[in-house]
Amino acid sequence: MEPNTKLVLITLVLALTLTAATSEFCGMSVGDLYSCKPYVQTKNPVTTPIDRNGPCCTALSKADFQCLCQQKTKTNPFLSSIDLDLASKLPEKCGLSGASC
Repeated sequence: MEPNTKLVLITLVLALTLTAATSEFCGMSVGDLYSCKPYVQTKNPVTTPIDRNGPCCTALSKADFQCLCQQKTKTNPFLSSIDLDLASKLPEKCGLSGASC
């Protein structure tokens, strides 16, 4: 691979990584969303109690729940592996009141 091609490829990967790290979805970053995913994924979800002071609950406390509730009826690649029933119970497990659809 030519040196210039390598530089362009590295720059592109870096740009995509930074874009993914800074984009938001209903008030949550991509990292925030992924911190909750183990608890709500369709395959082998984590069944141990969630840490109310952990990264998922902290992120969820900043989320726009009205926006999240609207996503249930939309096609979203991220939601394809999410158990919406488990997801709807997550705010209660985090001790967040008034966060239901």
